[in-house]
Amino acid sequence: VKDLIPNCEYYFRVKAVNKIGGGDYLELRNPIIAEDPKQPPDPPVDLEVHNPTSKSVTLTWKPPLFDGGSKIMGYIIEKLAKGKERWERCNDYLVPLLTYTVKGLEEGKEYQFRARAENAAGISEPSRTTPFVKAVDPIEAPKVFLAANLQSGLEVKRGDEIILEAHISGSPYPSITWLRNDEVVRPEDIKKRVTAPKKKKGESILSVRDSIRADHGTFTIKVENDHGVAKASCEVNVLDTPGPPVNFVFEDLRKNSVICKWEPPLDDGGSEILNYVLEKKDNTKAEMGWVTVSSTLRHCKFHVTKLIEGKEYLFRVFAENRVGAGPPCVSKPMTAKDPFSPPDAPNKPDVEDVTSNSMLVKWNEPKDNGSPIIGYWIEKREINSTHWARVNRNLVNALEVKVEGLLEGLTYIFRVCAENAAGPGKFSPPSDPKTAQDPIIVPGPPSCPEVKDKTKSSVALAWKPPQKDGGSPIKGYIVEMQDEGSTEWKKVNEGDKLFPTCECVIPNLKELRKYRFRVKAVNAAGESEPSPATSEIPIQDILEEPEIFLDLGAQDLLSCRAGTTIKIPAVIKGRPVPKTFWEYEGKAKTTAKVEATDARSEIIIPECNRSHSGRYSITAKNKAGQKTVHVRVNVLDVPGPPKDLKVSDITRGSCKLSWKMPDDDGGDRIRGYVIEKRNIDGKAWTKVNPNCGSTSFVVPDLITGQEYFFRVRAENRFGVGPPAETIQRTTARDPIHPPDPPIKLRIGLVTKNTVSLTWKPPKNDGGAPVTHYNVE
Repeated sequence: VKDLIPNCEYYFRVKAVNKIGGGDYLELRNPIIAEDPKQPPDPPVDLEVHNPTSKSVTLTWKPPLFDGGSKIMGYIIEKLAKGKERWERCNDYLVPLLTYTVKGLEEGKEYQFRARAENAAGISEPSRTTPFVKAVDPIEAPKVFLAANLQSGLEVKRGDEIILEAHISGSPYPSITWLRNDEVVRPEDIKKRVTAPKKKKGESILSVRDSIRADHGTFTIKVENDHGVAKASCEVNVLDTPGPPVNFVFEDLRKNSVICKWEPPLDDGGSEILNYVLEKKDNTKAEMGWVTVSSTLRHCKFHVTKLIEGKEYLFRVFAENRVGAGPPCVSKPMTAKDPFSPPDAPNKPDVEDVTSNSMLVKWNEPKDNGSPIIGYWIEKREINSTHWARVNRNLVNALEVKVEGLLEGLTYIFRVCAENAAGPGKFSPPSDPKTAQDPIIVPGPPSCPEVKDKTKSSVALAWKPPQKDGGSPIKGYIVEMQDEGSTEWKKVNEGDKLFPTCECVIPNLKELRKYRFRVKAVNAAGESEPSPATSEIPIQDILEEPEIFLDLGAQDLLSCRAGTTIKIPAVIKGRPVPKTFWEYEGKAKTTAKVEATDARSEIIIPECNRSHSGRYSITAKNKAGQKTVHVRVNVLDVPGPPKDLKVSDITRGSCKLSWKMPDDDGGDRIRGYVIEKRNIDGKAWTKVNPNCGSTSFVVPDLITGQEYFFRVRAENRFGVGPPAETIQRTTARDPIHPPDPPIKLRIGLVTKNTVSLTWKPPKNDGGAPVTHYNVE
């Protein structure tokens, strides 16, 4: 029978047929389902073991590759304990899923497992058996994590509920303990506001109802099993108003002010203190209320002013955070009055280091009477006066002061008073009188003498005065000498014949003998210690080649004005004293005057002129050699007259002058030329221009037909020189040339013996009027 519909139920019947016809049908009693033939399924595949513990194990598998032609109704799980031969069924009912947890295992024993599939046709063969699995709990250290919203802490307001949630893992499953500030949280410890932690495997929730400020702190969940301990913490902040400030004290109490000082609250309410509110109350009047002093204080200190002396006050201070103001801290009663008095008087001052204009005054610190001393006032009085004068303008913080500006010779006394916050105290007794004068002691030693000069019988010494004169002027000096080979020092001069300056010449010494010298300074207090001694000095003449030093500002060139006196001074050095002589351009200058000494020579030329310009030489000569020094002298004067003055290009209104530079420029650059003209009938010269920079000039503004003389003078920075004049007179007129020919000649009336001619005058008359015409 073909073309059946799968899973449909069919009845079938059959009858026999012959030539006569069909007989009766034979029918099935029960319907037949059109389905493939059924058989038991294949075994399950990929059986695996998961999460073994000491009492259970979880199995997973995959369905058979072939279900046997019938739907899988479920699975049978079997186990085999190690050492036994018979498999035991683990499930009473077929397992409809692909996983099953086998329970009731004995801890420590090893088991194998297998699975069978069952359909309507029967039970499959078993799957592959698993390896032996030991029934022991897995080793997993505990872990705990707080909910994500708790990672950075939790902040709630007072009265809100605190909810802490944690996620837990570990094998075996760990025990759980909640702590606050390292102490175990119990409902009875927090007045039964704590809900016992909800215990659901994998999580734990702690709840605290109606939170108060005391609930803040660090909440910690601790989980523990045999393999370790894990913790997780959350900072819980319960916001509330701050507590009262503490340690309210008064500082620097005065009759009309006081500094109030306190410390922040022990509990800031879980939020930063924003400011403090300070109030005061008159405690002498019960009906008086609290008055706000300041409500915006950022610091724990405030200077309260405008108090009334003698009144008793109470103060209180509140702390405020963003939740609000907390309870106040109330001070003890305080009476507005100064708690101290001015200091006592210092002891009698001592006066030291007296000089002619200063003294050092010292004293001891007196009793301050409750307020630190802020400084001292010092007064002075001249012994014959009744007026005390203040020494310092500002308070002195030290226990001594140098008083300056005293008058030498006057006697002074001093007194001191101290000052604190209450004001200045009484003055000390006056000091002993002291006169302003420098103390006198012997001076310090002079410097080591130096040899300035020596001959075959004498030596010249020089030294520097002592650095300290001992308070008295140096009267003079005593020189001592020591002969060669001797240890004895002999005085060159006695105390009544002191050398007044820091130099001396010691005569009557023996030639080629060696001596040492030293010096003592003398003042009113006596002789000083001797200076360091010189080395041994041999007594003999000194030969020095001549040296010449010209005492001039410019040694190479000396410039002077004509008519002045030329002086060329020279300083001469050399041993023995050189002989000197002067020369001009290699020859003796007879008109010059020479003044000479051993150390100086000077040539003098009175009323010099340009002829005195040139090179002057001075020569010094002695046994040691010869030295010559030159100096060039330039006598400066006005320039000479210009040369070759000529007149050209004469017209009726101008003419041209030209000339050459003077032979002598006066020793200085010619700055220009002054040009003058004179009418032949006049006597005065008139300047044509103030200054001409070249050697030619066109003279303008001449009067036609007028006769003139001209002169030119050169000028330098010393003035205008003599003139160069024209000898012949110059007439102001244009030069005369023959005229041009007449133009436009025309023939007019013609007769038998006459002709009439007309023409026009020439364009250029040649510089003079046309007098007549010649007709040809």
